Amino acid sequence: MLNFTTRQLGRIAGQSAAPLVKELSAGLRSGATSSKAQVCAVIAASCLSTEAAPTSQVKPGSSSSVHATCCGFPKEFIGRNSCVLEHGVFGEDACFISKFKNVHVAGVADGVGGWRKYGIDPSIFSSRLMKHCAEIVEAGTFDPTRPDLIIAQAFTNLAEAPRPIGSSTACVVVVHQNVLYTANLGDSGFLVCRNGKIIHKSQEQTHYFNAPFQLTLLPETMETEGFIIDTPESSDMHAIELQKGDVVLLATDGLWDNVPEPVIAEALREATSTNIQAVCNTVALIARRLSHDNTHKSPFAQKAGEYGIATSGGKPDDITLVLLYIN
Repeated sequence: MLNFTTRQLGRIAGQSAAPLVKELSAGLRSGATSSKAQVCAVIAASCLSTEAAPTSQVKPGSSSSVHATCCGFPKEFIGRNSCVLEHGVFGEDACFISKFKNVHVAGVADGVGGWRKYGIDPSIFSSRLMKHCAEIVEAGTFDPTRPDLIIAQAFTNLAEAPRPIGSSTACVVVVHQNVLYTANLGDSGFLVCRNGKIIHKSQEQTHYFNAPFQLTLLPETMETEGFIIDTPESSDMHAIELQKGDVVLLATDGLWDNVPEPVIAEALREATSTNIQAVCNTVALIARRLSHDNTHKSPFAQKAGEYGIATSGGKPDDITLVLLYIN
């Protein structure tokens, strides 16, 4: 896995990425004896979900089999002392991969960091939202053509006690009978890559620069003025016909704000049913390196310039990816 990642990073992200891979590899080895309750957030912080089977046995023509995995880095990750304490949670980001029969579902959510000034951990909201989505899928109580309703039901369940306070974006996709059904709220999102070319990419939803659409739960005594409050009904929805070999990538804005689309497409060109974890690692590593590159003309910096805001370099942020390979 690591050799593949080194080659990819050297070719796509520049030779300076090779020392980073060595650093992360060393962190992985040295952390081998750490507590089982802590999964060190190095390359292997990319978690192969135990919720999704590597291959689904389906009848020809009835449905796609899907290989799925995820990976990510918390923003504060420095080395082996920075750890992921819960599966599928990377800093303030969260994700899930689940399935019901031959229907495969995945999602990502980005907790709004502004809640920290109120003494609230943003990761609680996003991680519980994704857990509720996964539970709905596992119970089979959902319409596979309406991922927005999965978000809506999860949000309703989230509002019940114990009720977390906070906000989050949400992106959920469903693979059902060779069609990708999507619902995206905010500036997380997804893309579909076919033969090394991006054939569809979600559009971010923002109220103004760096203020994405978001689901919000406020304290019952708090006034709503000054807070962004959106509903699942505002989700942008699409249905996309899939083909064998398509790659579906979901990610939080830690990826989109730092990695140009051509670089993502080039990395995904390498994806197969047997190496998607390595490819997922590669894209996450590229995003992490570029997020800390002060000379990088990042998509976030370019977007800021369009709003008359002078900034440069990458944008350090939590990075969370889910990768689906359509087999």
